[in-house]
Amino acid sequence: MDKDSRALKVIEQIVRQEVDKIAAETKDVVREIVRANLLPQLRATIQDSISEAIEDVLSDEIPQTQEASIVEEISQAAPAFPEEELPVEEEPTLEAIKVSGDGDGRYAYGIADSGVAVNLGNIGIENTEVYTIPYKGLCAVVHNCPTEPYKSEDEEVVKGWVQTHQKVLDAAMEKFDAVLPLGFDTIIKTEDEADPKQVVKDWLRDDFENLREKIDKVKGKQEFGVQIFYDPKVMGEVIAQESEEIQKLKEEMAAQKPGMAYMYKQKVEKAVKEEMEKRAEKYFKDFYGAIKNQVDDIKVEKVKKDEDRTMFMNLSCLVLKEKAEDLGNELERIDNMDGFSVRFTGPWAVYSFV
Repeated sequence: MDKDSRALKVIEQIVRQEVDKIAAETKDVVREIVRANLLPQLRATIQDSISEAIEDVLSDEIPQTQEASIVEEISQAAPAFPEEELPVEEEPTLEAIKVSGDGDGRYAYGIADSGVAVNLGNIGIENTEVYTIPYKGLCAVVHNCPTEPYKSEDEEVVKGWVQTHQKVLDAAMEKFDAVLPLGFDTIIKTEDEADPKQVVKDWLRDDFENLREKIDKVKGKQEFGVQIFYDPKVMGEVIAQESEEIQKLKEEMAAQKPGMAYMYKQKVEKAVKEEMEKRAEKYFKDFYGAIKNQVDDIKVEKVKKDEDRTMFMNLSCLVLKEKAEDLGNELERIDNMDGFSVRFTGPWAVYSFV
């Protein structure tokens, strides 16, 4: 073997070792590339990169005709990712997952950002086995069930079902990057003895673009509930102390006889109420602006009655996971203000934004 041939063999061996090393370290990434049907582009990219690297190093040292021959030989020698060791379908076969439970329906908890078939265990309603049915890069989180809705005259039983529905979504949110929640008692039915799993796949396929768009919107984000309250009594006292008009009315009231004093008292109460409404509007704008700066999206919900406090702001917030702490700090600042209190709940499934 001549000197040039030995050098070529050494280079070929080095290239093989390095590519094998990269392939081993990025095996999971490559699997996702295969599922997305991007393997041809991956091979082409690797071969182009090898060719460019060799050309950069050898272009000034080898005659052009010999250089072209070497580049072509080594590029072809670069090991391809072995298709026989990787799934060539878009997802693992569902037959590999053993699922218990009867019924022609599939109870759907949500849609997750994953193209993998997995079993989540017996965590579903009435201890049913929850698993995923994948299509491309999405999957439906389901359990087997009859096609009839869940019904019970016992409110506690229904309440337990709803709570379990949420717990399954919580488990899915921990496992997958993003989950689109579906409402309680969402059951996908089959007709004409169709395969229930295929029916779910068909649904994912038909609505794929819409579901993909929604998944991308909420990926890496969480939903939180924010309610801000004020104490009318405390706010009234603060306003009475700060308002010159109200202070003057209170002084005049103190000098009046009981009948007139009562009339002045009504004037004071009316003035306090009007000032409170003005301040509430200002506080709403200030708080809303401060909170909006910390979130990706925000929705104003209807205020609810509270026995001891007045709710004047009820928000649903879509928050990047890494900014949840910043939002919490802003809400803590508001909570420390006289007369105000904050209720901060979550993270929840992103119902408000899908």
